[in-house]
Amino acid sequence: MQTYQTDVVVIGAGAIGSAIARELSKYDVDVMLIEKNEDVGGDASKSNSATIVSGYDAPNGSLEAKLSVASNAMFDQVTKELDVHFRRIGAIQVAFTDEDVKVLEANKKKAIANGVFDVEILSGEKVREMEPMLSKDIKAGLLIPKESLVDVFEYMTALVENAVDNGVRLMTSTKALEIRKDGGKVRSVLTDKGEIFAEYVINAAALYCDELAETVGKCYFRNYPRKGEFFVLDKQLPYAPDHIIVPIPTPLTRGKLVTPSIEGNLLIGPTAVNQEDKEDKSTTKEGLDSILHDIRKMLPQVDPRDSVTQFAGLRPARDPAEWSIKAFDDLKGYIEVNGITQGVSVSLATGVYVRELLEEQGLKLKRKDDYNPYRKSIKKFRECSEEEQEALVKQDRRYGNIICRCETVTEAEIVEAIRRGAHSVDAIKRRLRAGMGRCQGGFCGPRVVEILSRELGIQPEQVCKNEKGSEMLTGKNKP
Repeated sequence: MQTYQTDVVVIGAGAIGSAIARELSKYDVDVMLIEKNEDVGGDASKSNSATIVSGYDAPNGSLEAKLSVASNAMFDQVTKELDVHFRRIGAIQVAFTDEDVKVLEANKKKAIANGVFDVEILSGEKVREMEPMLSKDIKAGLLIPKESLVDVFEYMTALVENAVDNGVRLMTSTKALEIRKDGGKVRSVLTDKGEIFAEYVINAAALYCDELAETVGKCYFRNYPRKGEFFVLDKQLPYAPDHIIVPIPTPLTRGKLVTPSIEGNLLIGPTAVNQEDKEDKSTTKEGLDSILHDIRKMLPQVDPRDSVTQFAGLRPARDPAEWSIKAFDDLKGYIEVNGITQGVSVSLATGVYVRELLEEQGLKLKRKDDYNPYRKSIKKFRECSEEEQEALVKQDRRYGNIICRCETVTEAEIVEAIRRGAHSVDAIKRRLRAGMGRCQGGFCGPRVVEILSRELGIQPEQVCKNEKGSEMLTGKNKP
């Protein structure tokens, strides 16, 4: 069996695990980040609405409130460092009844108690002045300016790229099977790629956190999946709002949102359905119909014919429900990160929170003199001026070869993404949007497979959509 030695193992390269790894990469400590999937981004983190919450409605005095408010304030600087798209467009929570208006008033008080001072109650007329396409039945709204958007795929990729540039070792397609202990301290993590010996283990495995916690006798909770279905609608829709539109929340969720995305699509959803199957990401007619029903109350013009695609993600719910980030007196070196329902939003502050816990556990952290916080994104041809595009083509003719027409993605960009670690069709899609447009890969799909095959030195039949077993081709149909 292959063995490895490190100081800290972070299990799970979703938003939280990736942010923890980047935070630790600032210090002179050896860190390994492992992810069961073939690419970074986890499961839950890459299947959300890509909004960054402000903490306005978090329970006062809670860990959720503390991390939400702190993390929100960190995004401006970190996204500049990582060259990631981030926009503060604000949200409006809408009310239809007198009871709903009372909820807005309570949320305003809650927001101010949480340190989110710039919220404001709006009349129904003011809401419609700001967003003319919203329902005439809206009686009032709560404006929350700090609610924001991030390119969530680029964000998580950037966290890991920067962490790796600063010395973190990344192992993808590596499933943690067991956390092993020796008396009252952790000893190692057994994976399907070998055993990793470490002084500290951070269990940020989301849906699978309980299964790993059980291996060290710390499973006093249960994780189960909460399915969230979404519609992705087309760009430049005449009824698309400028703000995130938020309903009155339900006991399970913030409700179904209307979210203008960074790239211009409109995202509507999600549902919130508890289930037992941790792998079932299927969409359902009932779920999608419920999205249209609820969203049309706020935005009556929404039309499913504008849909580009639909998808479902699984969020890690917890029983008992609790945000839990803690170390244990009787098991030195083990840190649990569990029950976080806003993982992308609170990831940056969680990285710092976990760093502090590690220091309390005895990890010596000396700041690196050569730490580099900066990372440059792949140059996007579609974002360049005509002059810049001409210069790029002169520099590298592959910029002149448009592979994805819907999203204007070039061969040069795909080759760069492969060089940075994108080794599947979905990995290319997440980094560059090739296949996310109207035709959903109908035109560019075969060409992406060809480029992956060529650049990785493998047969086309070996190119996968994502995991092994998802090969795109079965063989030639002509001699």
